Amino acid sequence: MGWLINCSDPGCGKRIWADNIVDLITTHIDSDVWLLCSCGKAGSIQKSFELQEPGETWEPFLRGVIPLGDPSATYQPFVFLCSYEPTGPVTGIWFSYYKDLRSSGGRLKLGYGPGGPPVLSSQDFLSLVKRLVEIGCISRSDLTSVLET
Repeated sequence: MGWLINCSDPGCGKRIWADNIVDLITTHIDSDVWLLCSCGKAGSIQKSFELQEPGETWEPFLRGVIPLGDPSATYQPFVFLCSYEPTGPVTGIWFSYYKDLRSSGGRLKLGYGPGGPPVLSSQDFLSLVKRLVEIGCISRSDLTSVLET
């Protein structure tokens, strides 16, 4: 499954392609986890999913990716950072994973599978929260407020 990244800069307008989730994560995000156009500006991936409710859709813009696993492991949990506009604030965190068995004759699998969504260790969860604070998706004051209640 490929990914079409749209440049958020109206002066650029480029659309670039990532061949698969591994390519997307290793080639098309900056050091802070944000998707990038080849021009160096921010990018986004527009998605649309039909919901079970008749006529309802979920239409997020994927804005970034935070890898959560050991880079040498086969199983790679990660989160997409989502917004409802290509340059709007990140308001959603979509948990997912991929499993890459291509080096042993298998295939690359993305998403949920038998057993459901990704499972994070407590330490990986805390690392995710720390990273969300570092990149400004969660404010320190909001986190402190939650911890003090």
